Amino acid sequence: MISESETTHRLRAEFSLYCYPWDVLDAGPAAFAELAQSCGLTNISLAASYHGGKALLPHNSRAHVYFIEDGVVYFRPQRRLFAATKIKPFVSRLCGRSDVFRDIAQACAAKGVATTAWVVALHNTRLATGYPMYSTQNAFGDRYLHTLCPCQPQVIAYLCALVDNLARYPIDAVVLEAFDFGSFRHYAFLEKEGIAVTPLVNLLLSLCFCSACSMAAKGVHIQLPELATTVQRWLTAYFEGEHRSVEPFEAAVSSIPGLTEYLEARFGILGMAFQRIAEVLHAHDKRLIPIPDQDKQRDYLTGVDLRLLTGADAIEVMFYNRRTEEAAQVVGTIKSSSENPNVRVIIRPGYPDARSAEELLHTTESIIRGGARGVSFYNFGLIEKSHIDWVRNAIAGVTSAGGAPSAGRVTALDKPNVGADAIETIDPNVFRNAT
Repeated sequence: MISESETTHRLRAEFSLYCYPWDVLDAGPAAFAELAQSCGLTNISLAASYHGGKALLPHNSRAHVYFIEDGVVYFRPQRRLFAATKIKPFVSRLCGRSDVFRDIAQACAAKGVATTAWVVALHNTRLATGYPMYSTQNAFGDRYLHTLCPCQPQVIAYLCALVDNLARYPIDAVVLEAFDFGSFRHYAFLEKEGIAVTPLVNLLLSLCFCSACSMAAKGVHIQLPELATTVQRWLTAYFEGEHRSVEPFEAAVSSIPGLTEYLEARFGILGMAFQRIAEVLHAHDKRLIPIPDQDKQRDYLTGVDLRLLTGADAIEVMFYNRRTEEAAQVVGTIKSSSENPNVRVIIRPGYPDARSAEELLHTTESIIRGGARGVSFYNFGLIEKSHIDWVRNAIAGVTSAGGAPSAGRVTALDKPNVGADAIETIDPNVFRNAT
């Protein structure tokens, strides 16, 4: 028998579908919004800023392979909001004829489905290449052109302007992905490595020693140039065949003078930057939901301490390549690690995680029973068409005991003081081809 408290919990659950603008446009915003409503979704998580890539689209009506523009935004940014930022957004060619983000958000709002803006924050090859002075700089002085450094004031100023702009759209929240200290390994490139990159080597290669990191470290009495020299020597020795003995990771970190202190300092640096972004959104009464790349409380590689994401209105975690019976444990771990009761879980309704509609229902049910406040399904354009019915059935099966899920916070269609045409926006790259 389902208790009254569990029924209330189910009623408050949010169900979202991750999606890319090109897939929604090719389906038609109105038709997509009707589909979202019929599936029982409370939200869609719509890409607003995304990295490059290549996508296989099983049910897209226009193309089955799509090359994703690198590091662009899928809305028309207001020029005045970025007047003081040295980093400027690159606008997708999809926005050539209209503001596609607004079009989709309004179509969904008309059907009672809220839009969450999905922002990939620091993983941005276009911006790191265009503004290399703000990218991660390793101990040897090499720049990583796939990631921006969160210690750089101009990077955080750009992200604050970005979410400030998005908060003026009819959205209920921003879900923030890749907000961390980027790793040496990128995986979107073809990695070329002729020697083993151990976890410690990966960590040392991932550390940022840019001028902004040096200044922040100096503020907590850490001399970063000295640590950079130590890391250079350690890695050079490794490249020449030394340090190959296996020892516990923590012991190896402690053996490098100054490293532990710097790793500890990065948690605070990232936490303060996150708080600034949260304050911008909260001023607009919009929520901020990070996607940390970890289950544990702290991760030295990313610099994320879940307890320091104090401005987070929820935490969203990926439940990939996991067994259904692990769901409750994962939710509980995130709750205790972050001290945030609002945990949402992202699952893939198909390959390689769900082999049937029944398995997806079982996983969704387990996540909600485990105490999660919502489930997000990834990704509309990437899954098989029949699996959309799997999503519909999973939501219906979870909510049938207590009625329909609660709707997301559908923001009223915004009415600026001046007409939309009077707001000067940043131009898109080119028009999308009609064929």
